Amino acid sequence: MEKMINIKNINKSYGKNIIFKDFEIDFYENKVNCILGKSGCGKSTLLNIISGIIENDSQEFNGIEKLGISYIFQDDRLIEWLTVEENIKLVVRKHYNEKKIDKLCDKYLKLVGIIEYKKHYPQMLSGGIRQRVNIARAFIYPSKVIIMDEPFKSIDIKNKQTIMDNFKEILKEENRTVLFVTHDIDEALVLGKKIFILGEKPIKIKNIVENVKNTDKNYISKFI
Repeated sequence: MEKMINIKNINKSYGKNIIFKDFEIDFYENKVNCILGKSGCGKSTLLNIISGIIENDSQEFNGIEKLGISYIFQDDRLIEWLTVEENIKLVVRKHYNEKKIDKLCDKYLKLVGIIEYKKHYPQMLSGGIRQRVNIARAFIYPSKVIIMDEPFKSIDIKNKQTIMDNFKEILKEENRTVLFVTHDIDEALVLGKKIFILGEKPIKIKNIVENVKNTDKNYISKFI
């Protein structure tokens, strides 16, 4: 039986605009949970609330920040004056000794297929390579949860497929709970173990897809 992470009592309003009202969601632990919906429907807001970036309006609420979180944002947020390996190592200086950091850095750079770029600076890299650095940096941090907020939005189709393949390779070796926000059905079908389709106001779960491998794209599109 799959382990679950239950989050309930999510409430958020901005004035008279009610975004969430007594919202509840169950994520698979150590799996990729996709949150799918139209742009602007509240997907990113949900992640920000449960991760503690945005304060929830109700007091009886426990997010996931205590589990430790790594973020893979839409933009890579690399520090331009640091090399690829320096950007990756920066986030774990307080967690490991130098020898361990070197070993882990090489491990994740190999898993995302860019070990040859470790001495390069970000401005020397393409958008696809930069995003792979972003993924390696998220995984090197000792977190239980990886949050991905439309990380492939600005990546071309060829690079996107390569990055998603790299991501799946890492997950074969890692026990991480992934919360993946996207508006792209294909991305959800490629990566997801469970797909939540959000919509309406206040936001509701319109449908949950658990048998992802045998689900048709056209079926999902009916709910978006």
